[in-house]
Amino acid sequence: MPLMTFHSFVIVAVLAQAPAGQSPAQPVPQPTTPDGCVKAARAFTIAQQRALKQVTAETVRKIETEKQAMAKDCAAQFDAAKIDVTALPGLIALYGESNQPVLAKAALDRALGLPNVPVKTRAELLVQAVRTGLLEPASGERNARLERYVDELDKLKGDELFDHKFEAHYRLGSYYRFDDIDAGIIKHSTWLIDTAKSCTPAQRTQYGPQIVTAYINMAEAWAGHGENDRALALLNTAKKDWSDARNVDRTVDPVIARYALVGKVGAPIAAPRWLNAAPNTAIPMTGAVTLLEFTAHWCVPCKESYPGVNRLLAKYGSKGFRVVLATELYGYFGTERPLTPEQEFDRDRDYWAHEVPGVPVAVENPRPLPVRNADGSYVIVENANDKAYEVGGIPQIHVIDKQGRIRLIMVGYDDANEKSLATLIEKLLKEK
Repeated sequence: MPLMTFHSFVIVAVLAQAPAGQSPAQPVPQPTTPDGCVKAARAFTIAQQRALKQVTAETVRKIETEKQAMAKDCAAQFDAAKIDVTALPGLIALYGESNQPVLAKAALDRALGLPNVPVKTRAELLVQAVRTGLLEPASGERNARLERYVDELDKLKGDELFDHKFEAHYRLGSYYRFDDIDAGIIKHSTWLIDTAKSCTPAQRTQYGPQIVTAYINMAEAWAGHGENDRALALLNTAKKDWSDARNVDRTVDPVIARYALVGKVGAPIAAPRWLNAAPNTAIPMTGAVTLLEFTAHWCVPCKESYPGVNRLLAKYGSKGFRVVLATELYGYFGTERPLTPEQEFDRDRDYWAHEVPGVPVAVENPRPLPVRNADGSYVIVENANDKAYEVGGIPQIHVIDKQGRIRLIMVGYDDANEKSLATLIEKLLKEK
């Protein structure tokens, strides 16, 4: 894919927005505003991706590289120190599209320090500050700064600012869900759920799926702290209050099914391949206090859980506590692909021996490809272990008592969870 000039880039971008079979009457000049450059850059990406016969990681990287170069060319015409304040949010976004984080931060710092900025522009700047900040490496300092931006945004008055506030809370809440930080999940989900009660019909249509996601995120955080009944009640409220949201039943019902497992006896974990157990073993969940974790070799949050899990095992393993992991084959390991099942299992053996030495790991066969029905829907075949435990994301941790009853389901893991898990494990070990 040869590097395109900005002139040809703009033509492609406009073509992407033109009706099928039509083309612009004449070449379109380079955009003269930051917002125009951003729109053209994004339209270029869409046009190039649509033109691909086969989407691969390499072709996506090439398109991204070209888009960044062209956006950088467009950004060069603007001076962040002189541009009108109302254009600064667009310029900051353009620096993001062109992968120039230093310039983006400098423009943002200047903008946030300016006095007498129009309220709407201030709101746009604060949202852009959240977007830009989330691209930085995660840290406590960064998170506190982004929280200050959101708090300031919330104080701005005006119904026209709803979209800005919604985006800021949703983006930050999504980050906390990804990083499994329960306090942040609960804070921003609460804002989204409470504020959504006054949504207009149009806003309900636009934001319904995101609001339902906030209910799910909140329920997962509560359930992870042992408040399972409260989580189920919240999920049922989502179905009732947001019955008009797109795909609400399909989204919420699997989560309800997962937490409905609490109090029930967990199914044995079986697999054709095992590490630290014989092939075709089926381990019943009775007879010990068990931490069962669904995981994968590619899962970064899962990897973050292993040190804490190992410490729990070292502390309580001699007292009737055990850990069992369940995973499957994916056809690759790291950058090695494709791999045969035997090759991947060999990589698994080394990986899990390093991460959770001595722990039995069930390794299911690869899943068959989804089958498309005549109506366009797909039949996705789950492995038996995932289906039995309603696994919806990993790491998914189940704490199971000596009778085999599931007592806690935790989706995601944060270091703060280790203390609460230890408290529950100690309680269960004392039970008959």
